[in-house]
Order: sequence, then structure tokens, then C-alpha cells
Amino acid sequence: MSKKEKEIRKLMKDARSAVEIADLKKAGKKLHQAIEIAKKTGNKVVLDQISEFIQEFTYSNNTQSIELNLIETDGFILDIGGGGEGVIGKLNGRQVVAIDKNERELEETRNEALKVVMDATDLKFLPESFDVCTSFFCLIYVPKNRHLKVFNEARRVLKNNGRFLLWDVRIPERFGDYKAFMVRLKVKLPNGEIETGYGVKWQTQDIDYFKEIARKAKFNIMSEWSKGEIFHLEMTKKT
Repeated sequence: MSKKEKEIRKLMKDARSAVEIADLKKAGKKLHQAIEIAKKTGNKVVLDQISEFIQEFTYSNNTQSIELNLIETDGFILDIGGGGEGVIGKLNGRQVVAIDKNERELEETRNEALKVVMDATDLKFLPESFDVCTSFFCLIYVPKNRHLKVFNEARRVLKNNGRFLLWDVRIPERFGDYKAFMVRLKVKLPNGEIETGYGVKWQTQDIDYFKEIARKAKFNIMSEWSKGEIFHLEMTKKT
């Protein structure tokens, strides 16, 4: 067995262990890393084995692509769930305050954002502290019964006419015996490209669901788009 194959086996073993303790975010990352290594080595047999492994417990859609540009603002950006890949921090650097409940996720992040351990449903910032708030594929990890609280907290800490930018994925009604849902992403940034995957417990959602949450939290929807299975909302705080 080659060194790369051993690395893949180790990643798959780690992913299975993560599934057993319901750490699906970690499982998704490990499986995505295994897939990327197998692709680079051109090992179709191993790719098929990874695919079979994934199908044991999770539904995975096709890789979704998204292109992001610098967020235009002169003020600070609060990035909810900004650990892990830290995409928003990679975009806007020191303008970003990245929060995450998981300290380990923040420790793994490599960008210039200020990183703070904090719960998005109980923000410790004063009212009207930020010009922009972002959620980049974060709310899939938050139980649906807490989504409105996150929106309300985001609204509280945003300045008047501040923007709330949301990127997320459509999760269909659960079917079969799948325990989880996985989305694989290819993110194109001005200075590079990121490929990653997010594994989550199954909870249905779509753009209309989040538009209704926005309405309840008194946000105005300024623009929206859907592409494949992913979508984006730009909202502003009603005054």
C-alpha cells in the first residue's frame, strides 16, 4: 500500500470515528480530503471505495461552485461560524471578527480575522457594533429552532441599514436510510480557490425557509440568487 493510500485509509477511519460521535462537520472534512487525494493520484478504485463508504451513512450532492469577491464595507464584519476554512476572513482579513462555538475550529483557521469563541444565539457585542454580518454555510449546523434567535442577534448588533449576508444549501426531505447530508463546495476567491465539504445532521431547509426567518426578524431582502443546490440572500436591517 502506497503512502497516499495509507493517508486516505487514515482519513476514512477518522471520518467513521467522527460519524460515531455525531461530529459530522469533522467527518465531512475528512472525507473531502480523502477524495481530493484520490483524485490527484488518479486512483479510481480508491475513489469508488470512498464513494461506497460515504453512501453507507450520508447523502452527498454534486460539488457546488461559488465565486466570491471582497465584501465592500468601511466597517467591521461579524462572521458567524467563522472557524474552519474561514472563507470570509480570507476575503476581508482584519476587517473580520470571526466567532465560533468550537475553539478547535477557530484554532485551525488560517487568516487575519480576529477570532473569538462565542455562541451566535447569545452575542456579547453591544447593539449596532457592525456594518456587515455574514453566515457562510454555518446555519446548517444550528438547530432550526434556534435560527430565528441567530437572526435576531445579528439584527441587534448590526448598525442601522447594516447588511446580513447569508450563503447556504438546500437540504431536501430526508429519504432512505441516510443519517446525514453532505455538501461539497468549490469556492473561488480573488487570491485562490478552496475545496471543502460540510457534513451535517439532516434538517430540511431552502431559500424560502430563510426568507421567512428574515421576515420574522425584520430584515429587508435586497437581493437573492440560487445556483444548483446553493443560494444567497443579502438582507438589510429595517429601521
